[in-house]
Amino acid sequence: MTTLVLDLSPILSSRAHAKLTRQEFRQLCNANPEMKLERSVTGDLIVMPPTGGETGNWNSELNLELGMWNRTQ
Repeated sequence: MTTLVLDLSPILSSRAHAKLTRQEFRQLCNANPEMKLERSVTGDLIVMPPTGGETGNWNSELNLELGMWNRTQ
């Protein structure tokens, strides 16, 4: 498993344990477009892992099925 380290110091400055505001979260997402970032209802930052091979295959199958169904409508 790869460990990812996000440097939040430019965004949070001296607020070491503060939660991100909406604007700060947006800045973080814009600065890290390759990351899947989410915020919980309580404002906690959630870093989502990238999908693996099995999940990617399942998503492709789902997209194919949806596309084929859509053509019949």
